[in-house]
Amino acid sequence: MTPLRLLHRLFNAPAWIAFLAMGAATAGFALCSLHLFEMFQANYNLIASYGAMAVFDGGLIQFAELVGWGYLAMAFYIVFKGCLDGLLRRIGDAGKQARRATPPLPPP
Repeated sequence: MTPLRLLHRLFNAPAWIAFLAMGAATAGFALCSLHLFEMFQANYNLIASYGAMAVFDGGLIQFAELVGWGYLAMAFYIVFKGCLDGLLRRIGDAGKQARRATPPLPPP
């Protein structure tokens, strides 16, 4: 199953599954992005201060890892937003169906 098909099935899953996926995605986003900005800033300051010595000591590898954590956090956010949009669309469709099923009130 392709990732896009899997995401489509998740976003249009039953409401309780989408809600559980939203909770897991929120937790994953929080764990991945915890202090991410401060770590980027510290890594930048290390490389800016010590130059090539910091790069050879692992500053570039740490930067690549931070970029990876950032992309993973973004993926969790996309899963959260996709599930949210699916739930909101489902709620809007249910409201439209309820309005169609309700007969209009007679004039006074």
